[in-house]
Amino acid sequence: MTTTSCKAAFRSGRSKVFLLFFSALSLFSLSFAQVPEDALRFSSTGGGVGARAMGMGNAYIGVADDYTAVFWNPAGLAQMRRLEITGGIMNNGVNNDSYFLGNPLNSSTEKNSATSLNDLGFVFPFPTIRGSLVFAFGYSRVKDFTSVVDFNGFNARSSIIPSLYDNDPAYDIPYQVYLEDTTGYTPIRDSVNQSGEARESGGVGNWAFSGAMDVQKNLSFGITINLLTGSYNYIRNYLETDAKNKYQTFPWDFKKFYYDSNVSDDISGINAMFGVMYRLEDKARFGLTLKTPTSISIRESYTNSGQSVFDDNSGYQYSYTVDNNTYGVVSPWVFGFGASVIPVNGLLLAADIQYADWSQIQWKDNVDLENNPTNGNSAMKHLFRATTNVHVGGEFQIPGTGVSLRAGYYRDPSKFDGDPSSYDLTAVTGGVGILLQNDVLLDGAIAFGSMKTYHVNYIDYYGIDNSRTDETVKTTNVNFTISYRF
Repeated sequence: MTTTSCKAAFRSGRSKVFLLFFSALSLFSLSFAQVPEDALRFSSTGGGVGARAMGMGNAYIGVADDYTAVFWNPAGLAQMRRLEITGGIMNNGVNNDSYFLGNPLNSSTEKNSATSLNDLGFVFPFPTIRGSLVFAFGYSRVKDFTSVVDFNGFNARSSIIPSLYDNDPAYDIPYQVYLEDTTGYTPIRDSVNQSGEARESGGVGNWAFSGAMDVQKNLSFGITINLLTGSYNYIRNYLETDAKNKYQTFPWDFKKFYYDSNVSDDISGINAMFGVMYRLEDKARFGLTLKTPTSISIRESYTNSGQSVFDDNSGYQYSYTVDNNTYGVVSPWVFGFGASVIPVNGLLLAADIQYADWSQIQWKDNVDLENNPTNGNSAMKHLFRATTNVHVGGEFQIPGTGVSLRAGYYRDPSKFDGDPSSYDLTAVTGGVGILLQNDVLLDGAIAFGSMKTYHVNYIDYYGIDNSRTDETVKTTNVNFTISYRF
């Protein structure tokens, strides 16, 4: 009998001992491609809009005196008296130092970066007898998904193969590549070397339509309607090998297992932001913002593929694709307060806080996903928490020049309940503004961020994350904006 036919014959056998075991395991297998982290990814915003705001630590709710007010506080548009055209680009870089299973000897470093349009906008003040009436529209990139993680190390505790079991053979890759039998049984459960890399790319942009007016002297009100559009891409390449040649007995003479995933999402959505600003002459400004829940729709397709290699170098390949998987997410309300003061001529100080209760994230447009006991709406209420982001910054105009220097700091806490403070994103920022002519302003900014996090490759057959990568992520964001007022 040939190797292929022997393996096929073995797969037809029964192993009742493992039936109950794999029935329990199915509770941990992903019946859906979505997990709560997906809902959070599409609900939260990124590093902000505009080089001037970034240079000041994104403390801009109480400043908001240019086009980017449509993102930070639309009421701030009422301060503008001249037409403005603005555009900017941003580069987002990520450096990830990872430790597989917490072992510094299993360390890896990987980088990823992306450059994209940050904003392109137009501001139109309308003549009024008194007060102000201003409209603006444009595009702003509000979220960038650029990330990467790489790992490599020996795992004596578990293997990914049992965790991929599926009751439907069409989605059961280990079965299709002859690494488990018809009941899902496989002896390959530990003592393997695991390595892999996962990369994310894409982003979300707002098409903003905004207006503001003075309702009383020094008091303005504004609103922005945002239409969201974007894409998300995820690629994971995973390899598991019998590094110590533990699995030698036919037909489990396993040598290597490749497992690759590719996810592609089209994203659309809508929300609104309301803003209020009070100006205390030329000395201070106070802003309040309220962003409505964002209703997001995702159309997803994904492909999973696997390949087995045995000791005689024979092997099998299998893949499946799911197209047009659709679902939706509703983000929480976001409340913001900001203030800016001018203690002395040429010096501007600003501070913001933003509050959101992330336990209010909800799935929508997919009843099975909404009611899923592991990843559904009830589960997310216990997984996430409320957070308060704190942003502070300042700007100093060098006397006698057209140059402004900026600096800032912000802390955005982790949205997962129970995470330590080391999982918060913190960043220091700096920037410069140069008045090239009376009507042209060039702004540049850079932000250095850092945070700790971790990834779980899978939940093993005991329900434990026995393939975990602990990570220190450092980000470098560079933003350039040019504005013309006339």
